Amino acid sequence: MKVVITSATEREISPIKQTIDPLYTGESSRLRISFHESGVGILASCFSISKLIFEEKPDLIIQAGIAGTFNNDTPLSKVVAVKEEYVADTGVEENSNLQDLFDLNLQHPNLFPFTNRKLVNPMLEKINLLNLDEVTAITINEITTRQERIDQLKEKYRPEIESMEGASLHYCCLQTYTPFIQIRAISNYVGDRDKSNWKFKESFENLASIIERYIDALYTIK
Repeated sequence: MKVVITSATEREISPIKQTIDPLYTGESSRLRISFHESGVGILASCFSISKLIFEEKPDLIIQAGIAGTFNNDTPLSKVVAVKEEYVADTGVEENSNLQDLFDLNLQHPNLFPFTNRKLVNPMLEKINLLNLDEVTAITINEITTRQERIDQLKEKYRPEIESMEGASLHYCCLQTYTPFIQIRAISNYVGDRDKSNWKFKESFENLASIIERYIDALYTIK
């Protein structure tokens, strides 16, 4: 089984590389792990993940990264799995209303790979081997900071987390029927720009630990 672990940045993927058992990175292993850095944002990650799929033809892609949460009751550094993604900043803001491609009738809400406007992971129930909490996410190119925009996004999409690459993974994998799972550690609360409050170190460590456990669990599947 060929598994690729992808992250947007070296900072996210480096701790994972250090924890993965070398047993899984050898050519002779029945579970062969490799690593991929997609770049930051929707454009870079969408191209990079597409190229990865067509060139390497993985059996599973694991996207591992950090994210901000809209839920102030969520403990920082918690690790979650993403069940569905919205593309949240493609459209127009008009009269303080946020309208996406579906509102503008530029995209049918159920035209594949979308399901009711969302990019849903259809395999998550089967592939969430660690029973991580499953959340709704949005993907944006500009990190959300303004309270007005935070309120708009929460009202429209009811998201729990945001990232800059999640929808790229879902879109590319759904289009090519490639199994995938998105696993993220919560590093910060959306809107808080005081990075002394963010939990980078703990998030990277927890993420690496969960990915290590996930790979071990995957190895036990016959």
